[in-house]
Amino acid sequence: MQSIQPRVGLLTLCQNPAVTAADPGMTALQRARETERVMVLGLIICAGVLAGVAWQRYRYPGRWEHTFSRRYADARKAWSDARSAARAWESSKEQAESKARKDVDTAEKAREERLRRLDQRVASLSSPGRGERVEALGELVLFQHVLVVPSPSGTRDIALAGMEVRFEPGQKNHSVYCTDADGHVYRAKYPHVASLPESSERLFEEDQVRDFAVTVQNTAAQENIFRARLPRELEQAESKWEEAQADTSEVDAARERLQKVRQRNGIDPRNEKAEARLAQASQDWERLTGRVPPR
Repeated sequence: MQSIQPRVGLLTLCQNPAVTAADPGMTALQRARETERVMVLGLIICAGVLAGVAWQRYRYPGRWEHTFSRRYADARKAWSDARSAARAWESSKEQAESKARKDVDTAEKAREERLRRLDQRVASLSSPGRGERVEALGELVLFQHVLVVPSPSGTRDIALAGMEVRFEPGQKNHSVYCTDADGHVYRAKYPHVASLPESSERLFEEDQVRDFAVTVQNTAAQENIFRARLPRELEQAESKWEEAQADTSEVDAARERLQKVRQRNGIDPRNEKAEARLAQASQDWERLTGRVPPR
């Protein structure tokens, strides 16, 4: 009778109008789609059942009764509990080691970032370059450390350190005279009267040129202060870089903690206990079924 029940259930299911008979009002296309949907659903259910059976067979190898029968439920539970306990212990150890490894990685990256910043600081002091762009007017472009002026080859840089700046008004052009530390003078012209009535050349107001000249003077003054402090600041930056390069205390401490975690896990009695329980359960299952279960 037990073997007949599934067939009766399946027959009842097949005779259910909701499954086998489409709504008389449905078109042929709708009935075909409904049939296809039911078939797809059936295939998905079958695939799920087969996957579950395969997984159970993999976990508990042997004959079918070893895998599914209630007679061997206690044997399956003994093996499952031993395996779960071993995996839980391994997971606990891995979590502890993972945190310790992360701490080492964090300490190493923090040290590398500190060295990178200090290295950039030393480089910026050793070779300041032009620095940030401050302002521009006409043919002059002012940077933090230099004044860029036109030259036959394009442009050239004039160091701001030691520079003297002077403004002079004129009938046609206002002038800004820039004298570098070696005494060389560069004159920048700013016309304020058009050379021709319909000329498209740019004209500059006197206050505009005066304000720019003051900006150049103030930037040059700041550059003089920067250059006076530069040797001491460079020495300090290099000293800090050397100290940071030699300081591995945080990294060493993190590595030592990782080593202690590994040593503690290695000698923990729970490690041997879990392994012994798993080995005994595996042997018991092998004696019962002739098959070694997967760990």
